[in-house]
Amino acid sequence: MILPNNGKVVVFDDNIKDVGKLLTILSKERIPYLYYHDEFAEDLPDSPIENVRLVFLDLELVTNNPDKKNIIGPIAQRLKRVLHPNNLYILIYWSTKEDKYREELEKEFENGLSEYRPLKTLTLNKAEANVKGLEYIRTALIEEIEAFKALKIFMLWESAVNNAAGSITNTFCSVFKKDDKWDKNMHGMLFQLAVAQGGNDVIKNLSQDLVLQLAMDVINANLIESAEREFYSEINNLDKTEIKPAGSGMSPGEKVKLHTKIHLISPDKFFKHFYSGNLYILKMNGLGREIIERNIKPEIIKTLDDTKTKLICLDLTPSCDYAKGKNYTRMVYGILLESKIERKHLTDGDYRYVQCPVLKFEENSWIIFDFRCIRSFSRTEFDYKFKDEPKYRLRGSLLLDIQAQLANHINRPGIITL
Repeated sequence: MILPNNGKVVVFDDNIKDVGKLLTILSKERIPYLYYHDEFAEDLPDSPIENVRLVFLDLELVTNNPDKKNIIGPIAQRLKRVLHPNNLYILIYWSTKEDKYREELEKEFENGLSEYRPLKTLTLNKAEANVKGLEYIRTALIEEIEAFKALKIFMLWESAVNNAAGSITNTFCSVFKKDDKWDKNMHGMLFQLAVAQGGNDVIKNLSQDLVLQLAMDVINANLIESAEREFYSEINNLDKTEIKPAGSGMSPGEKVKLHTKIHLISPDKFFKHFYSGNLYILKMNGLGREIIERNIKPEIIKTLDDTKTKLICLDLTPSCDYAKGKNYTRMVYGILLESKIERKHLTDGDYRYVQCPVLKFEENSWIIFDFRCIRSFSRTEFDYKFKDEPKYRLRGSLLLDIQAQLANHINRPGIITL
């Protein structure tokens, strides 16, 4: 296999005869591809394609008046229409005019096309490929792609998830006979999964959205297990010798970026109320100032920037309680602090959560939660207090760690001594 079988491949070439052998080898290797050939770009998609990993590019996509500026314009148009900004992909020059136009395009990747710059650019000689045929293309691709060992790990993981999802779909959808009752039976199965997950009494009072969510919780649990099996079955085919410390390690900025990806869902998503992990950024008030005074040393409080120190509130309600339609929400309050404030600046105490690393909110910040400031709200009370939708959401591992530390704090054993 040259590439994992769900890594999307895009081919730009206005001449089907020139690209036929390339498309044949991609098909033989079971690699899905998207081929765009129209000189006026009328065959391009209406919106960018998710997760393109490989782009084959014929540099001369315009046959009339092919000067350098006229060459770069159509390429830029196509990349912007097909790729998402900052998409991680490898660009392979598939052209007989590489020497003439490549330098000009790579200058553009430093300027107007900087958001569409590839991870790496490679070359596959079109003229030589058309003479030597399929085996030359296959061998050249293998040699070029094998150099990207780390990217291959992630692309094989993408394949594992894709294959696992397909396998689960086939398994669940093959339960019933393929006849005119199949669709009705499948809807009935989804309902039964929801009942099994939430219980008969709960289902009666839930919206159809929540019923489907309960059913998909069962399927999603199967997906994680299947994806792990799929990936581990391929792990022996990967070169793992380079998985080791690299240079001086990650910079502070790189660590913040990675921690943010791992622990925080960013505000470009649309969030609704009543979801575990929702994080609300609130105006500072008396409770917020009380939390600051209890948790931060007095000499440090004087240095706090009021515009960057925020009261926060985290939804700790178990997901199953929302799924079962229970009419309350459990919240814990805390403070969002500038990254310059460190743990040594906090007062002594084991009644708070302080393990969260620095994350990228509007600025680099970190969060603490005071377990003495837990509140339960009815749905009516919640609607009154939280009119704005949550701006952020904590991912599962961080949320679970906060919940576990809270449970440990509540359940601390103790004895009476005189």
